[in-house]
Amino acid sequence: MIVSGKISVKAILKERKRDIACVYILDKHRDPESRYVESISKGLKVIRKTRPEMDELAGNTSHGGYLVDCEKRNNDDFKQLKKGSLSLMLVEGVSDPFNLGEICRTILAMGFDGIITPNYDFYEHEAKLIRASAGASEHLWWYQSNDLEKDVKKIKDLDVVIASAHRGDESYSLTEYRMPDRICICLGGALRGLSRKVLDQSDVNVRIDYDARVSLSSVGACSVFAYEHYRQKGV
Repeated sequence: MIVSGKISVKAILKERKRDIACVYILDKHRDPESRYVESISKGLKVIRKTRPEMDELAGNTSHGGYLVDCEKRNNDDFKQLKKGSLSLMLVEGVSDPFNLGEICRTILAMGFDGIITPNYDFYEHEAKLIRASAGASEHLWWYQSNDLEKDVKKIKDLDVVIASAHRGDESYSLTEYRMPDRICICLGGALRGLSRKVLDQSDVNVRIDYDARVSLSSVGACSVFAYEHYRQKGV
């Protein structure tokens, strides 16, 4: 998989959460930025290419002179989750790489520590996710689950409150809900919402109150919850 763009390439090289085959830099780049990219590429094959060669490899002309040939992202481990204050976002039913990339970008900007998703196979489209996230997909702790029911239980065992975005008789309004120090906010896709296997393990359901009859997109709902967490915690 070829990933293009300076920000995405730098994030991949800095975090090293993927197997990396090669780094490509435009031959005319001889500035401090290119030297920095070379420095964080230590131990990797670095090749300089002409612009036509870079354009052909990238399949676009907006690569900025930086490419990396890498594999699918490796899963992070539950043992890596920090003690004390912890904020996670579980996102189910969002497999579009652009939307999931936007969610990663949003929650990183709002101070979240990580994200949990089902184990989607994006194939070559994962490169679009990385770029849409502006590298956030690499900086976040990210666990791609093959069994959400089991993995939500693991999160609960770490003294993390499971708060699901779900409207019901016993749900709290987001404006009234006080978020705990260790929380995992669970969001479902716009079509089906959260699965029963996630909802059944929720400690609390929280809703977004607004007057419009049109439902929010998953990215929009994520932004509202993430900002409210930011506002409450003063991250």
